[in-house]
Amino acid sequence: MIDFQDPRTIAAARAYVDSVVWRLGVGALFALGASLVFDSLSIGFSWFLAVALSTGFDAMLGRSYIDARGQADRRTTGGLFVWGSAFSVMVFSAMTLHVAGAGGGPGRVLAVLMAASAFVSAMIFLFRARRFMMITAAPAAVCLLTIPFLPLAPGAADIFQSALGAACGVAGFLAYVWRAATHNTRLLDGLRAANREANARRAEAETKRAEAEEANRAKTEFLTVMTHELRTPLNAVIGYAEIIVEDMIAAGCVETAHDAERIGKSARHLLGLIDQILNMTNADAGHAVLASRDVNVRELLEGVLGILRDEMRTNGNRVSLHIGDGAEWAFTDGEKLGVCMSALLSNAAKFTKDGLVAVSAEHTFASDREWLTVAVSDTGVGIAKEHMDHIFKPFTQVENAATRKIGGIGLGLAVARRMAVALGGEICVSSEPGKGSTFVVRVPQRVAAPAAALEARAAA
Repeated sequence: MIDFQDPRTIAAARAYVDSVVWRLGVGALFALGASLVFDSLSIGFSWFLAVALSTGFDAMLGRSYIDARGQADRRTTGGLFVWGSAFSVMVFSAMTLHVAGAGGGPGRVLAVLMAASAFVSAMIFLFRARRFMMITAAPAAVCLLTIPFLPLAPGAADIFQSALGAACGVAGFLAYVWRAATHNTRLLDGLRAANREANARRAEAETKRAEAEEANRAKTEFLTVMTHELRTPLNAVIGYAEIIVEDMIAAGCVETAHDAERIGKSARHLLGLIDQILNMTNADAGHAVLASRDVNVRELLEGVLGILRDEMRTNGNRVSLHIGDGAEWAFTDGEKLGVCMSALLSNAAKFTKDGLVAVSAEHTFASDREWLTVAVSDTGVGIAKEHMDHIFKPFTQVENAATRKIGGIGLGLAVARRMAVALGGEICVSSEPGKGSTFVVRVPQRVAAPAAALEARAAA
């Protein structure tokens, strides 16, 4: 079955139609050869007229197929074009067999060259569409197989005319050979040019990738150094703000104490953003080396909730914590697990108001392995389905009014995912706008894989 929508079939048809003048010219040469072999101009002219009519009709059908736009129209016109082309070749082959049977020895030579030329013609112009090529080349192949079995009749022309007739066949065949060689040379030149261009583009891409990697490494090192440098003065600001609060409360200056508390809260918020950037840059730089130890999961989650207590209270949220059987302890990197849970809980606290933030840890089995599964659920604004693919990308926020009011730099969920992957686990999320979200973190209960393997997985 020929696919008439295939661009290769259309290209083959265009090449076949565009070559009609060339093929008629070579056909005229063969007709002249037949006239010389039979010593009759009328035979050659009649045969050429039949071939010209059928070939011209093929060209019309081919042009209709190329110009067709609808699938049904292209299938109809394409089918007519294929069978018309096959009929045209059969007309050519019929004359070839007649020349082979009645033209004597020179006619036999001319017939073989004509059949071979028809076969080469199909190969040159229709090679892009193999099934189309096979249908068109079949009559010529049958001629080549049949000619040796035909009885050899005495020739009608003298030796000189017979030689000229055979020479016409040789000239026509060599014309097709030259056309094939020229066509193949153009193809090879095009392939070489495309290969050179592809190699140049590959080298350019390699250079740009190396430059991008170097720029990314420099950026990562710069951010790592700057975040470390910013933490020192911020810790001092937080410390002095706490001292001022205590002094002002002791002196009875409540309003001044509240102002100092705002300074401390702002500094802590800025410190949290810096920590997110530091965690992200450490992961990008390949510094996420695992330091596994026995971790008390309850204490870790209670510690994270304690740090976020003020943020939860500010938005009027209630908090629940449930630790299932077997989930009290895990052998993992407690710092990275804490960073992951802090990012998820901070996200839940930020986007939930006067609601509930529920945390549950369970001990589960999957893929012949023990897992620690921690779920963070909230009753906040939720996430639309079309934003699910973007929420874990760095510096990405869901574009709606709620996120613009709340702010943030869009690193929390990206950091959480990096930490979970570094621990050999994963994060999945389910959400519905207006009803809240549930983030589920699943990490191995015992980290048994080498740190290098986990680093490679985290980098991927």
